[in-house]
Amino acid sequence: MADRDTTALLAVQVVEQDAGTVIVQLTGEIDISSAEILVDQFRAISVQRLENVILDATRVSFIDSTGLHALTEGKRMIHAEGTSLFLVPSRQVKRVLELVFPEPLFAVRVDTLQEALALISPPPADPIPGS
Repeated sequence: MADRDTTALLAVQVVEQDAGTVIVQLTGEIDISSAEILVDQFRAISVQRLENVILDATRVSFIDSTGLHALTEGKRMIHAEGTSLFLVPSRQVKRVLELVFPEPLFAVRVDTLQEALALISPPPADPIPGS
């Protein structure tokens, strides 16, 4: 069997949102062939000592047990540095997480990227009355 091109299986793009927040956009499959790509990315991000990491997995079409291990390992690395991690799962990722981990694995799991961004952005200040 020929070696598989893991970059074709999982694409990872890191988008800096502001000085303390990045969005990690995942596209494709997280399985035994591609999980190390995700772990390497978590490793690189964890040393940046960010305030927030949003893991946008809305375009992940498949995840297996190796992918789940990559997520849990990444969560451990990110939290060890005091960084908050927000997961925005695809339907497939959400289903697998709910089946394997009856209690939420990720403290902050939202349905959309906009929800995650709203949680880390302070609400606008109320205008001062009479101004």
